[in-house]
Amino acid sequence: MEEDEYKATYHEIAKTRCVFEKALTSNQCQCHFSRHFWLADREGYACNSEENASICSYLLEKLRENSRFFLKIHSVGNQLPHNMDIRVQVGGLRGLSAVTGGEANAPLIDDIKALVEQAVAQFESLDRLPYSEIVQSIASYQGRLRGKKGRK
Repeated sequence: MEEDEYKATYHEIAKTRCVFEKALTSNQCQCHFSRHFWLADREGYACNSEENASICSYLLEKLRENSRFFLKIHSVGNQLPHNMDIRVQVGGLRGLSAVTGGEANAPLIDDIKALVEQAVAQFESLDRLPYSEIVQSIASYQGRLRGKKGRK
């Protein structure tokens, strides 16, 4: 399947894209509004709610913006390198869990939507979240560690 054809089909299947797709495909987060699919041996997630997708999109934008200094980037566009984006997504959600009273290093975020709702209820809006604390979780998130060279 050519890349252009893949992208067109992807957008057909996932009309409302899940912005935390990388966190979901890394099996470290779940969301009750996400819909999992496979396309040409690739995994993807769509969101079943446009309203929730826009809230999550705003949260991800704020996480990226507040982690610029740590990531050593001047501006945040729509795309970050893959490893940075996973770090922002998973580390950011773990940090959000920690500031709302959950476990910072929980192996799995059970429901992104419920976590975001809890944060909004506790802090009144996504703009009032303690991003300086959340960014600490982004900084400490390691992701998958590669095996040692020469290891069998």
